Amino acid sequence: MTTIFDVAKKAGVSISTVSRVINNHPYVKDSTRKRVQKFLDEMNYVPNYNASSLVRKKTKTIAVMLPDITNSFFATMFHGIEERANQNGFVVIFGNTNEEIDREEEYVHIFLERRVDGIILDPVSLKGETLGPILKNKVPLVLVDREIPGMEISLVSSNNRKGAAELTEYLIELGHERIGLITAANDTSVFNMRNKGYVDALQRAGLEVRDEYIKIGTKPIPEVGYTLVQSLLESDPAPTALFATNNFLAIGAVYALRESGFSVPEDMAIVCFDELDNRTVLDPFFTSMNQQAYEMGVKAMDMLLKQINKELKGTEKIYLDPQLFVRHST
Repeated sequence: MTTIFDVAKKAGVSISTVSRVINNHPYVKDSTRKRVQKFLDEMNYVPNYNASSLVRKKTKTIAVMLPDITNSFFATMFHGIEERANQNGFVVIFGNTNEEIDREEEYVHIFLERRVDGIILDPVSLKGETLGPILKNKVPLVLVDREIPGMEISLVSSNNRKGAAELTEYLIELGHERIGLITAANDTSVFNMRNKGYVDALQRAGLEVRDEYIKIGTKPIPEVGYTLVQSLLESDPAPTALFATNNFLAIGAVYALRESGFSVPEDMAIVCFDELDNRTVLDPFFTSMNQQAYEMGVKAMDMLLKQINKELKGTEKIYLDPQLFVRHST
């Protein structure tokens, strides 16, 4: 690969002159600049970004860590982050934590070693156990989707409690009084808020909050949704409607219901949070409360840029309202 030394030798100038041309330094004669640029182009010179970043003390790199990139919600969010980053001259490196705290901790150390300029994180850790090195090194950080109670860190998320209440109220308006809930760890902020929204709606409607209708699992994945619904169907009487607190839990729920001879929505109506990937499906199925995933990514990146550019003092938190889409599952 062509080096700055090769270009300087070919152009008959010093290495520092070539460096000035590369960095668009004003104190270079036009004739010299044109001659050096000619050889830079002819020799296909590619700047050593690592070396120049040491001078600038910036790598123009953003690290993003999300729990499950196979979920279209997180994929869409990542798209928003990446688009805004690229518009501002940053590249993005990514880590899929797979809802595993050990993997999150590992990625934190890897990305800090890469000297990233900032981090956007949808945390798996419930108490911020992995964030110590980021905060200690004062690396710009924005949380997205999930927040960590008790830690003042900038955040972009959704109004989860309000959205969950609206979903539950929609089922109540359809005439359902026995509404089950399948959800993930209550310690995770988004599921905690959605669980509370479900309870809010039942209580406002004067309906009983039945413990046997609330099933809490671990990871928000189809396998967990399948198991939780199997347990829910043991209730007597069984619910007539079901609220799944994310789309992957809803997928598992449908498999369990069909295996048990239940038809959706005839025997059991289902609503959930978040859209599925509809680009390959002509007829979307789930009635869902859709978060502004792309906009969340864009706003998280904007917030991080303000930190990087030292335009943000203190912390900032944004909560976006989700939107109800009614489909065939109800």
